[in-house]
Amino acid sequence: MASPGRGDSPKVVLVVDDDPDVRETIVSMLEPAGFTVIDVPSGRQALDILERDSTIDVLFTDVMMPGISGITLAKRALAIRPELRVVLTSAYFRDESNELPCLRKPFRGEELLQAISGELHVR
Repeated sequence: MASPGRGDSPKVVLVVDDDPDVRETIVSMLEPAGFTVIDVPSGRQALDILERDSTIDVLFTDVMMPGISGITLAKRALAIRPELRVVLTSAYFRDESNELPCLRKPFRGEELLQAISGELHVR
């Protein structure tokens, strides 16, 4: 897969998952592909970052989290930054009416890169 930057600055992905091992795995899949990754364990932290950091291109969030769910986080994030791309992930969630792409866990690195890159180039 081509580098996400395509000659310009690398794309920035905000990864949100309450499981530190899952976050570490996702970071290890995205960084070698040229993405800059910021990872946090909660929706509240993600919203704080989105309010002050305009460089984030994609929000990649787990759906099932304590506190703020991934769906609520996505809605609030898009209210703050309507141009933000959002990709959800979950092992359990299945909502056919949801307009946001959702990558089912477990996923392979290639699937993650396709979901993130697809979002960057489609919307």
